[in-house]
Amino acid sequence: MKIVNGSNKYFAFLLICFLPLLKISAQIVDKQSIEGAAYRVVFYNAENYFDTQSDTTRDYNEFTPEGEMHWTGIKYREKRACIFQMLMAIGGWEPLALVGFAEIENAFVLQDLIDNTPLRRENYQLVHFESDDKRGIDVGLIYHPQKFNLLSSKKIPVKNPGDPTFTTRDILYVKGLIAGDTLHVFVNHWVSRWRGLMESQFLRALCAEKLKSTIDSVCAINRNANILVMGDFNDGPEDESILKLATSAVGCQLSSVGLSTTNKEVKGTLKHGTEWNKFDQFLVSSALLSNKQGLWVKEAGGFIFAAPFLLEKDEKYLGVKPKRTYSGFKYNGGFSDHLPVFIDIFVNNPK
Repeated sequence: MKIVNGSNKYFAFLLICFLPLLKISAQIVDKQSIEGAAYRVVFYNAENYFDTQSDTTRDYNEFTPEGEMHWTGIKYREKRACIFQMLMAIGGWEPLALVGFAEIENAFVLQDLIDNTPLRRENYQLVHFESDDKRGIDVGLIYHPQKFNLLSSKKIPVKNPGDPTFTTRDILYVKGLIAGDTLHVFVNHWVSRWRGLMESQFLRALCAEKLKSTIDSVCAINRNANILVMGDFNDGPEDESILKLATSAVGCQLSSVGLSTTNKEVKGTLKHGTEWNKFDQFLVSSALLSNKQGLWVKEAGGFIFAAPFLLEKDEKYLGVKPKRTYSGFKYNGGFSDHLPVFIDIFVNNPK
């Protein structure tokens, strides 16, 4: 569906379609409510959010009309609408402060999302850097300028000293202000397990080491830095790569934020066979867990957004599973193989 500026019919259609979603979101907001102003932060692996153009700098061009996925303009716009639908449902009536993304192709798809959906009413801005990933997928971030004041941003490449040809997604580092307090944000998409768990474990350890060294540099300047790490780590909270982030020589310790959901059938953010995994996570510095005079979060304040429209029946392994865009090469018309996660940052200003 093409969005036309000033189309009252289009926005009336959106209101009719999304009012039930806002009710879902309102129920979650009630469960997450706590004293103090809240800034909601989302992380989402969008699963192959590609435009339809061939990328001459990459060998991977499956997501084009001529490619194996037969990725057309109609399918692309449906994908864009799905992402908007999900974000609107999580935010409810209150605009989201920050949204970190994984598996986006480029800055264009994020700019298109914030320009050519009703998100444009909020004047969202984006941060994105091209990485050397062989498939051409990156991480990125959009932010609400009235909720987050961007100070600086940079990309943090991850290299393999033993293999100069190795490439993967960069880590995105964004620094800004929320309610006058500095927040350091890191958006991640670590190396996947398609090579095999043991074969790829070393590569995720490299990602963890690079992230940890950057965080240590921040904490060497300020032990009480407010740090929020989010991403698809392709490892769970119990895995060595994540546990490694919980130690620091300079005292700026990170902790995994507990994730919960109201859907009893959902045990994680993605499903492989019968097993649910919590690869999509938040980690925060100790300052965010204890600073009740500024920015702070609940230790178990993360949430897996498992609204019914993001799920479908799992015919093979029973229960439910995320409703993804493709099932193999078959177009499924869904959202992603990952469920979004969110966390609320609260502000208690000193009196």
